[in-house]
Amino acid sequence: MGTETKKITLLERLTDFIENKLAPPLIRISQVRYLQTLQRTFMVMMPYMILGATATLILNLGGLFAEGTGLNMPEVADMINAVIANIQPALLQIVFVSINLMAFLCVVLNSYFLGDYYKDKDSQISPIVCGIVGLISFLSFIDFTTLSENFDWPSYILGAPSLFSAIILSIVSVEIYRWFIARKITIKMPAGVPPMVADAFTSIIPVSVIVILSAFVGRNIPNIHFLTLINDASSHLVVGGSHPIAQFIAFVLDRIFWFVGLHGSNIVGSIMTPIWETMMGQNLADFMAGQDITYLFSSLWINSYVRLSVFPIAVLLVISKVKRFKVLGKLSIAGSIFNIAEPIMYGLPIVLNPLMFVPWVLGFAVLFIFNAILTVIGIAPPIVANVVWTMPVPLMAFIGSGFNFVALLISIMNMIILFFIFLPFFKVMERQELAIQKANEEEMFIENE
Repeated sequence: MGTETKKITLLERLTDFIENKLAPPLIRISQVRYLQTLQRTFMVMMPYMILGATATLILNLGGLFAEGTGLNMPEVADMINAVIANIQPALLQIVFVSINLMAFLCVVLNSYFLGDYYKDKDSQISPIVCGIVGLISFLSFIDFTTLSENFDWPSYILGAPSLFSAIILSIVSVEIYRWFIARKITIKMPAGVPPMVADAFTSIIPVSVIVILSAFVGRNIPNIHFLTLINDASSHLVVGGSHPIAQFIAFVLDRIFWFVGLHGSNIVGSIMTPIWETMMGQNLADFMAGQDITYLFSSLWINSYVRLSVFPIAVLLVISKVKRFKVLGKLSIAGSIFNIAEPIMYGLPIVLNPLMFVPWVLGFAVLFIFNAILTVIGIAPPIVANVVWTMPVPLMAFIGSGFNFVALLISIMNMIILFFIFLPFFKVMERQELAIQKANEEEMFIENE
């Protein structure tokens, strides 16, 4: 009894530390308005990124059967490539507007959502104007004089490297706009003027200042190209954030926050998402070019190989002898296939359950290290494409790796490993529940007598 009490006390101390020391500063960071608007931005961007990733995979579908691959069916590869050639222009266009021009989408959306945030505090702020002025500000930093007759886009505004430039310029342009509005440095119209007309004149001064300032700073300072400078500076941040140790720490924090009942994915994701999105965009560009991908340990890799789903736990529940567990398993197993975890997280529960701490936090940490080793030595294929999060994980790995069957098998293997990681701890919990269940049945029997 003494040992059991000590374990619970240690868990309570750990929980108290996480809830009162570790989580609050991270939650405060996640509530910073710029991170909140970025989350909304990337949520809206996700369907377009998935569409671009899907088009990329279709363009490279023939490689699944090419000579020298696992399937080694060059005739099939030639047939697939011949079919894809008919729709290649459309697929390339989809990739270009969704992946290559992601910065344009980001600057408009982030400016709009930041303006929407400020509109709650000042009704004169127009989110639509913020979106437009953010885009114009970004365009003002582009040297259009270097474009050829074929309109070759400058590399510094294409794909993932330009994402941080878009984020920074969207924030700066909206903040300047808000500064003018807050200080009433606007053209004031008479009371009888319709609101639509008045709003247009209200924006003239701040928008003009932002556009002129952007044009002068972006193009009138010799020998300095600000977009390139921002891209170069942000690349160091991405490289640091993409390191396996950084990704490991972020993932373990995600597991810990979930364990104490906090939404770990939201808390960690609010800080890491800009880095993850940049990594994903660069990897997809590498895949399109037939090159080795730059960032092995992306969030897509974690989702496909490590985070998995709670499906193995749902299976344990279904085959359990405990009536409560069996019912919960039957109710939650379908959802767990599609990565819905909440019924098991709070119904089993895993949250604040002393017996589940080791498999949930340390077990997943071991799984991360195991798959990192498989990836580094070249057994686990890299994950390059974003797939909708409700896709069953093995299929997510298969599609995200460019239809590599090895990725599918490794993902299934990881689920089996996760099953056996949880099994001994679940059995202890099951024995406790069976004892309670038996005691309740005996009590009911005595009452009926």
